[in-house]
Amino acid sequence: MFLSQYQDSETFKDINIKNEKFIDIEFIDCTFENCIVENCVIEDCKFTDCSFINCKISNLSSEHNSMMDSSFIKCSLIGINWNTFFGGGYIMPINELSDCQLKYNNFVKMNFDKFNFSKNCIISSMFADCSLVESSFVNCKLDNTEFFRCNLSKSNFKGALGYVVDITNNKLKGAKFSFPEVVNLLNGTGIIID
Repeated sequence: MFLSQYQDSETFKDINIKNEKFIDIEFIDCTFENCIVENCVIEDCKFTDCSFINCKISNLSSEHNSMMDSSFIKCSLIGINWNTFFGGGYIMPINELSDCQLKYNNFVKMNFDKFNFSKNCIISSMFADCSLVESSFVNCKLDNTEFFRCNLSKSNFKGALGYVVDITNNKLKGAKFSFPEVVNLLNGTGIIID
């Protein structure tokens, strides 16, 4: 599929990759458009300043990879553990996430301060031990998406629906929520609302 271990400023369009293994490939300023990547193993790969447009990426198994300043536009992202894919830590792997559908995704120990998640659909996913200070989830569909031990200070959830935020284990100072969805913050406290 890839002719060398180093891909710079390449465009990959309309490719369909299933059940493949990619090891030690570096992608710099590459564009992936209308691509399907399913059930693949990605190890020791680097993605820097890459763009993914109208792609479907699902069920990646990955280790020791890094991603920095990449963008996802109109993508379907299913069953991805971003922490292992990005190698963890507080780096900014994604600089844009726009009009995407995410399902069964995990974000652990990642920094998304001041990040704009607005108008994306993030379903049955988990943010754990993440810094999301001043991030925006305005008008996001967040059905069954849980925030666990995250710093959500000054984040904006206006118009967001379906989120699971435990007020006892997240930092929420200055966070903004809309009524009536804000009532869900009381779930798990044992409070009975009539």
